[in-house]
Amino acid sequence: MIHFLASMPRSGSTLLASLLGQRADTYVSPTSNLGETLGAVVYAFENNPATQAGECTKEELYRTLKGVVDAKYFDRSETVILDKGRNWPLPQITATMNKSLGKPIKIVATVRPIAECIASFFLIDKGKDIKTWMRHSPLFVHLMQSYYNLKDGYEANPDQYCLVEYDTLVNHTQKELDRISDFLCIDRQKFSSKIEEVKENDNAWGVENLHTLGNKIYQDTTDAKQILGRDLFELYSGGEFWNDKPEPIKPKQLIDFSLEAGLRGDFNKGWEVLNKAFEERPDDVRVKFNLGWYEMWRGNLLKGSRLLDQGRNDNVFGGSSVATDKPLWNGEKNCTVLLELEGGLGDRFHCIRYAKEIASCGNKVVVGGDMNIAPILIDVDGVSAITQHEGSNLMHFDYWVPAMSAGMALKQEWTDVTGTPYIKRTAESENKIGVRWSGNPMFEHQQHRVFDAELMFDLVKDSDCISLQKDDDDNADGLVLAPDWMEKPTLETWQDTQRAISRCDLVITSCTGVAHLAGAMGVETWIVVPILPYYLWSLPGNKTPHYDSVTLFRQEAYGCWKAPFKKLKKQLQLRASNINASLYNDISADNQQFIEM
Repeated sequence: MIHFLASMPRSGSTLLASLLGQRADTYVSPTSNLGETLGAVVYAFENNPATQAGECTKEELYRTLKGVVDAKYFDRSETVILDKGRNWPLPQITATMNKSLGKPIKIVATVRPIAECIASFFLIDKGKDIKTWMRHSPLFVHLMQSYYNLKDGYEANPDQYCLVEYDTLVNHTQKELDRISDFLCIDRQKFSSKIEEVKENDNAWGVENLHTLGNKIYQDTTDAKQILGRDLFELYSGGEFWNDKPEPIKPKQLIDFSLEAGLRGDFNKGWEVLNKAFEERPDDVRVKFNLGWYEMWRGNLLKGSRLLDQGRNDNVFGGSSVATDKPLWNGEKNCTVLLELEGGLGDRFHCIRYAKEIASCGNKVVVGGDMNIAPILIDVDGVSAITQHEGSNLMHFDYWVPAMSAGMALKQEWTDVTGTPYIKRTAESENKIGVRWSGNPMFEHQQHRVFDAELMFDLVKDSDCISLQKDDDDNADGLVLAPDWMEKPTLETWQDTQRAISRCDLVITSCTGVAHLAGAMGVETWIVVPILPYYLWSLPGNKTPHYDSVTLFRQEAYGCWKAPFKKLKKQLQLRASNINASLYNDISADNQQFIEM
């Protein structure tokens, strides 16, 4: 039987692995690649056209995944296997494994207060300054990701977990081992006081002695408060979901007050507060990133882009950099440029536009990104080839540019931005209205753009509608599905979504990847925009230079969506009546005044 070990780093997982490994019937793996292997199988299944052509089913996928698990450990004689990985708690992964193995999986996890884990990591990584280390160390990012993975997984499926607190493990070892044995339904066994090393290649992590154990059990007495300092210690104290301790209450800073002002729609106040924060902390990349949005709002696209780019040091765009020593592209001509897509899918649909402009300098453009949208992007003007992100560094190129910095490299101001379509339609319009009401639930600012789906349904109930919302029962926790009266096409791939959008002469959507895809295709698109909008919608008004066919319907008060939907309803009525009129004035002139400020 296979089970899973998914702990917080520096919380005693290596010690627990050593103790469980004393059992003749139990094998605990070092950090395993099983999760990544299964992920590759799922990705290939979902994005291979042969899956659809062969009418392959999810049941086939689950059998395949089980086969991979069985093959991974086929040569182990032990009857109990614990596979070690940090991602097993993710609810969508847990759900997939439940179905693949035919029963609820069991996850053992060691836990420890976050502040203590940070202090332990800092000491072993031999950092010199705790604040600098926390800002730049991938180990800190790894710790926080592991914590939130575990928190989300436990809160979603608490019965599938056995949580083991670090202090209890080292002080009441036998009691905890008995509890784990009962959870795994295996016989209890006395542990030996002789602790043996666990096989783990620390060179792979670039940190010495990361998994080194002493020859006996002892409690780490590191003073986390002394290592972190009072402010950081208080900032990361709490959040122990296993003890029902609330998340840490972080003291408000100027950047927090600027966010509150932005959510009120008081952008002038937000601008003032951020400038004060910038004066006090000119090197703070988060301050500069947020200030970049306000510069765009004030009409300074290039200056704003340069400030936004500072956030890359804090991984605000997501993804990872290309492992290359090739220089960044800054307008060079007659060379090969790697345009590395990043961010969410909407960002990628938006940024592929830069291929044409980079190519216009006499360059060959190679695109690095997701292969699941490659069939859509390969036909974009300027694109010579597309490679999977992980293989980008294996391609030949002279320079490279992160896609969300490409406009900055091109030195674009608002007046340089064009909104002409660059992704083709793949079907004839059937005069349908396409609707999408929810975006990626994992997006960090999802809570700001979510509205009641019934608002959308009530808006279009008398129209010939087609759903652009992908219904995925495995991953759609809480997702409101399309009503029965709405056409629900198969949306297994983004090509399916492209064809569905092509059948529409109007798309109404929240701020999602569908909004960018429809806008890039030149389909008339109405976007419901939160009061503090995505940076591409920062310029005031109801139009955007990025897409000629897009109209923005902005929220006027945080948490209240009545105003944009009232305007949407009126505009839809006018459209249905063939009245060639606008609900509210096209304020492109107002946009221009901001551009010229």
